[in-house]
Amino acid sequence: MVTGVDDVGLENCIYCGACFRYCSLNAYKELDGMELKALVAAVTRIARRGFRPEKDMQVKELLDRCTLQGDCDRVCPAMVRPFLRNKAAKKKMEEAGVCD
Repeated sequence: MVTGVDDVGLENCIYCGACFRYCSLNAYKELDGMELKALVAAVTRIARRGFRPEKDMQVKELLDRCTLQGDCDRVCPAMVRPFLRNKAAKKKMEEAGVCD
């Protein structure tokens, strides 16, 4: 049973970006200048350590596109649970008072 962000296999992430690249909603076709690897790293950091408004607003705007469908889990070659990582990051943003 997955109980927290430490249980989603983040240490196995290879930062390939497949989780966002193959989003079934095509929500990440345009990244407003951010590279996939940087997006994955930032979302992972937010999930682990929390949201920093002074640095993470572009990431927030991109992560707001995630509707938590879970398709990302099926395409992850490292068997990380991107769905749960994104959910944890969204929770951290909510705790920081910046979620819609």
